[in-house]
Amino acid sequence: MATAQVRAGTRVLWFASARAIVRLSWARTVTPMLLVGMAFLVVLPMLFAIVFASRGPLSGDPVQFLVDRYDQLVLSVAVPILSLLLGTSAFAAESNDGTLMYLVTTTTPRWWIVLVRMVFAAVLAAGLSSLAVWGAGYIATGASDPLNVTKAFTAAAALGAATYAAGFTAIALITKRALVGGLAYVLFWEGILATTFPALNFLSVRQWMLAVAASLTEATSKRLDSGPSLHAALIGSATVAVLALVIATRRLARPRLSRIGN
Repeated sequence: MATAQVRAGTRVLWFASARAIVRLSWARTVTPMLLVGMAFLVVLPMLFAIVFASRGPLSGDPVQFLVDRYDQLVLSVAVPILSLLLGTSAFAAESNDGTLMYLVTTTTPRWWIVLVRMVFAAVLAAGLSSLAVWGAGYIATGASDPLNVTKAFTAAAALGAATYAAGFTAIALITKRALVGGLAYVLFWEGILATTFPALNFLSVRQWMLAVAASLTEATSKRLDSGPSLHAALIGSATVAVLALVIATRRLARPRLSRIGN
């Protein structure tokens, strides 16, 4: 009886600590400027879909339009930038104002703090990215989902959000310039190197997302056929998430907390 009560109390403690971390993350992350930026990223694909739908039969194949816009605007822009903003804002703000010092002096395990932050960023980024995907798809094709292209890219965006959120959360604990470093990675590695040198496709989160989308849709496109396999994408994403969790936990557990984010 006593053991059962202790276990129940432990579960409540884990849940309560997660709820407190999420509330703190929300307060640190959701600012008016950030909301405007995230809203723009969500609405941008829909604006292109409105232009496409306004042309009627002259617009061409809606499936090809959606594949191109999902790749160019959602997977390449919305997912990484949303994950970057949500993954770095909380830890960066707390490192600057000293709140992080208080947070790590509690009895909450460091790995749990990091994990909850990663899940928080991943869920919000995936949700907002999915909204962009479904909004553009509904405007372009109505209630139908030809060749399951919208569902496929929704799943792809969720995988990318989880991967990016893990990596960017770890970066936020390594340097105070996490936003700049994250933008440099997205623009330089994903935007230039991975697209210029096909051999780097296996190390590109964007290509991993395209691999997931390709496995879930019957649409054919050069964008969907040039990347790694689904297994390679899943293994790569899981590896990044685990390594980021380990690195961030070790960084957060260091005794010299004043060095965090330097």
